[in-house]
Amino acid sequence: MNFKLGLLLFLFGFNCFANDGAYYASGNQLIPINETDVTVTKEVLTLVRKVVDGETYVYVTVDYTFFNSGKNKTILVGFEAPSPFGDVNGYPKNGAHPYISNFDVIMNNQFLKHKTAMVNTNNYYINGAIDAKTEAEVIGEDFNSNSPEFYYVYYFNANFKPGINTIKHTYRFNMSGSVLERYSFDYILTAANRWGNNQIDDFTLNIDMGNNQDFNISNTFFEDKKEWSIEDGRVFNHVNEYSKAKDTKFITNSGIISFKKKNFKPKGELSLYSSATYMKDYYDVFDYTKHNLPHDIIFYKEDNKTCTKSIDEDSYKILRNLPFAIKGYVFKTKVIQDYYLTQSWYKPNPNYVAKLETLSNQVMDWLTLVKSNTWE
Repeated sequence: MNFKLGLLLFLFGFNCFANDGAYYASGNQLIPINETDVTVTKEVLTLVRKVVDGETYVYVTVDYTFFNSGKNKTILVGFEAPSPFGDVNGYPKNGAHPYISNFDVIMNNQFLKHKTAMVNTNNYYINGAIDAKTEAEVIGEDFNSNSPEFYYVYYFNANFKPGINTIKHTYRFNMSGSVLERYSFDYILTAANRWGNNQIDDFTLNIDMGNNQDFNISNTFFEDKKEWSIEDGRVFNHVNEYSKAKDTKFITNSGIISFKKKNFKPKGELSLYSSATYMKDYYDVFDYTKHNLPHDIIFYKEDNKTCTKSIDEDSYKILRNLPFAIKGYVFKTKVIQDYYLTQSWYKPNPNYVAKLETLSNQVMDWLTLVKSNTWE
């Protein structure tokens, strides 16, 4: 039976336009190319951000537990990935995605061999086979390396014995980025609905973006911050400044964040981003409702207005207290404390006592400028 499979292209909420950013890849659940009654009883998805030789990667590990209620059967299983676009090199690398590496599949403790195909249609499963194209066919004469129009399919035959089966799937891909984002990535969750039970009976998502990180996750497959647990950090309900859509902001001092759900039927995809924040280059007047502050004070004598002018009284109060926030002072004024709790570098220290005489001459000069550049 032919099964027409729609390609799972999920575009990130912040579009990366030519040379303003690089969109490298979307992560994806393993999916059955043919329909099947095999069910997903458990899945643990772990995402770890690492910086290697100046490049930022996500290392993906997916531990599946399947149950086959019928006889022994072999299913063609695939992993789909759109081509990269933006400020990228979109040419295939040895016939595979240029920004996906270390792709491995272990089933029932045995490594499985996989193949990679390039396809240029969403109906690529024809007469029981992948309609793979050659590099010459997908590139053509008018190839734009910044915006390829073909997709990659990593696929393998999985033999499901009766009863319980396990698959461990690992790979690495470059994190996307742009002028708006330090890093970002998407992961396609809804593909899990294609298995026999149209859900994941027991789902766990673990995310480790590293120490002292701040990032947001769109509220697409969950509704509220209360559905997450965080080991060492803070979590807030949030609204995306550009799309105005609801998301959740995480600040991790260390450790991971986790999402767990029984009978999980994802209705949306995982979309994570960390906003790029600049104090000097991107605004001249500080507005606490829009801007972040750095964990250090850089004083530019040639430009004494840099980072010293505030838009209103609350912004002014927050800005002038930056030297003490850097040292962990716990503020009694709610608007100040609430603001600094949203800064990834802020670590409250109840034992710290704020004293002007402990500040450096440079910081005192900076405070003088802050006080002279009021909102009035």
